[in-house]
Amino acid sequence: MATSSRQKVPVLYVIDEGFVPPDRGDEQEGPQPAVPAGDPDEAVRLFHRYRQLMAQILGFEEELPAPANEEDLAAVEEELRVALPADLRALYRLANGDGDLINPLFDRHPWVTLDEICDLETEWLDISREWEYEQWRRPVFDATPPGTVRRSALRPGWIRFAEDTGGNWLAVDMDPGPNGRPGQVIEVGVDCTEGSAYVADSVTAFLRHLVEALERGDYRRHEESLWIESELPALPEATMHYYDGPPSRERAEQAGPRVQDVRVTEVEDCAFLDVLPEVLSLVLSSKGSADLTVLGDRPLEHLELDMETVDLTAPTRNRELRSLSVTSARPVELAPLRALPHLWALDVAAAPVADLATLAELKGLRYLEVTQDQWRELSQLDDLPPFAVVGIHPDRPEREFPGGTAWETTYAEPPTSTP
Repeated sequence: MATSSRQKVPVLYVIDEGFVPPDRGDEQEGPQPAVPAGDPDEAVRLFHRYRQLMAQILGFEEELPAPANEEDLAAVEEELRVALPADLRALYRLANGDGDLINPLFDRHPWVTLDEICDLETEWLDISREWEYEQWRRPVFDATPPGTVRRSALRPGWIRFAEDTGGNWLAVDMDPGPNGRPGQVIEVGVDCTEGSAYVADSVTAFLRHLVEALERGDYRRHEESLWIESELPALPEATMHYYDGPPSRERAEQAGPRVQDVRVTEVEDCAFLDVLPEVLSLVLSSKGSADLTVLGDRPLEHLELDMETVDLTAPTRNRELRSLSVTSARPVELAPLRALPHLWALDVAAAPVADLATLAELKGLRYLEVTQDQWRELSQLDDLPPFAVVGIHPDRPEREFPGGTAWETTYAEPPTSTP
């Protein structure tokens, strides 16, 4: 596809359709020792107690589907290549899902059958990974409590067993993070692509929580339905915070230490980060040149800078940086990027670059965003990195804060010259 400098639409060239960005969950260790917290005998007792309480409250008992047999369970585990946790396994020996129950066992999350477990859709994940949505700007955040869930959007060891009918699922996590337990319950799906939610340390604990809520009277009745007000953990909204304006130290403290996503406009210095030790994604905008010294001491993974002048010396002392976007009025030197072992995504389309040839040395780069003129200069160099995606702007883009790019996507190599 030919592109000219007169073209006003930025084009995203997907060169390697099979490329998937590095999964931070793959880099995390599992728990030691890996001991499940669930108890199949207690899970069965809680199951019956839950059913008893529901019948007492509603005045009728719903009929369960037939139970699954051992052959069905073994076949599912063989297909998944993952064993079900003992407590969930025991529940399937009582009933193979909810069937047509008015009140699902897992509180407004219909329990799926064994056949459905092996055939749940992942279209939501495929859509979130489409390059036009700039997934490289959205790292997967850590769950609360820290380290319980691997930082992935979906993993083979996450067995989805109940759904909310809105594109999210409860899953048993058989591949937990370093502080997790095998068989813990998490929430995954369309609302969790930037970080799954930890729900309970086991299906047993989840059921216990529901039973205790019913025993306390923490529910609302809607004709033949019960809504349990159990205060189960929700998506980790508190870990992703948006600042519209420079925060004071007091404001940063109020946000809490688990904030992982911060956006600041009109910033002069980054002292507020002293009370936000877990920030992974940082977007800074300044009409001048903010002091970035503190960034070298932070394990940031995604950084966006929009400033009059940008000096990358301090930020690149942080060896965890994986994606970087620079908007600058004055020339930027990229030489400090050589120190970043994990950098795979870079956007310099909105910055004049003093040493563009440095990009040829960054062999880990897979995503690059540049102007047409910058790409023309780069394409004359030998031995460029193996780019999977290259975004080319016809001219230097005018960045909005915050905001994305209206890409035209094509699956081809970018042109090296213009008519």
